[in-house]
Amino acid sequence: MRVLIVGGGTVGFFLAKMLEEKNEIVLIEQSLDRARVLEEKLPGVKIITEDGCEPWVLEMVGVKNAELVLAVTGDDEDNLVISYLSRFEYDVHKVITRVNNPINNWLFTKAWGVDVGISAPDIIAKIVEEETTLGEVVTVMKLQAGDVSLVEITVTGDASALGKRVSELELPPETLIVTVVREGAMMIPTADTVFLKDDKVLAITNINNKDALERLLGHTASTTSVD
Repeated sequence: MRVLIVGGGTVGFFLAKMLEEKNEIVLIEQSLDRARVLEEKLPGVKIITEDGCEPWVLEMVGVKNAELVLAVTGDDEDNLVISYLSRFEYDVHKVITRVNNPINNWLFTKAWGVDVGISAPDIIAKIVEEETTLGEVVTVMKLQAGDVSLVEITVTGDASALGKRVSELELPPETLIVTVVREGAMMIPTADTVFLKDDKVLAITNINNKDALERLLGHTASTTSVD
């Protein structure tokens, strides 16, 4: 799949790293210094040092041929411009956008070309080296690039991971914890985080590992893709 990522910060870097093996990826990063770092760390990704909000830049990198655009800069206005251009000027099928300020959530809709707005991006960016699991798995967003999915996991009373620490769990490969929501409060998990009933866990995983995740949890995962 041809994927265009605009924004080479922590979020953009992580997404490129996750997707580069099975996909053709172009990443636009305006900072020359940052672009040099990305070139060293992402040898399989084409790095372009330009302003991704400029239509001529998007055209130069082949946005018209992209099947997925990820607008993940640190500026909400820039991300909205990129999303709007990608969808309405260049007819990109799927656009996923970073929401930096939760106050702006209401703007990130299909009217601006956004299929999925990802809030709390800095938590997503933090991406663990820890691996997770648990509960009833519901896919809330399938990137459809390298079969990588963002999933929400609800810990049930009979989950095998209930009462265990993150470090005690043996998870499938390519499964990463992003955050845990407990009684309405969001937190970044550590190796010592203990999972409680009704915790909602946001994780990134390869959809091919769904069966292994189900075997670990003893629950059936339902999958929903974003059209």
